[in-house]
Amino acid sequence: MLTIYDLLKGNDLRSIGKSNEVVNLVTSDPELFEEVFNGIFNEDKVIRARCADAVEKVSRKFPEYIQKRKSVILKNLEVYNQKEVIWHIASMLGVLKLTPKENKAATEQLYKWLESSDSIIVKVMCMQTLSDFAMRDKKLIKSVRDEIEKQMINGAPAIKARGRHILKAFEKAQ
Repeated sequence: MLTIYDLLKGNDLRSIGKSNEVVNLVTSDPELFEEVFNGIFNEDKVIRARCADAVEKVSRKFPEYIQKRKSVILKNLEVYNQKEVIWHIASMLGVLKLTPKENKAATEQLYKWLESSDSIIVKVMCMQTLSDFAMRDKKLIKSVRDEIEKQMINGAPAIKARGRHILKAFEKAQ
């Protein structure tokens, strides 16, 4: 019998493989979520990336699934070192209900990833989640706006486009 990890094996980090099929399986059988979530820590980098993709997609439909794993996600913020996992974790942070202390830790890590990553996708996802945090806590708008503007100066077209979108949203919010 095929396991979840068998479905997610592969050689190409640029491909989501059968990640969407796994999302459908988890949607039909929520007990599978734990195995997919644990796959974020798998030894195989392709399985890690595809599990992170599937977990993020499931969390959009069922945020309570990752809410139950919030402490594991937050405890490992500095452990995640694979860009294909980080961009999904960055997105998931925006779904979680965080205490002020947890929000501070998540925000600090998002800024670290934004500064240290060479990945355009990681940068865009960190910018988006920081802006989501700022929209919920208006006191953050100025510092997030400043960081977005800084990223846009020499950023790739995707960073500039997301930055413009976020800055427009900030204008409407004030």
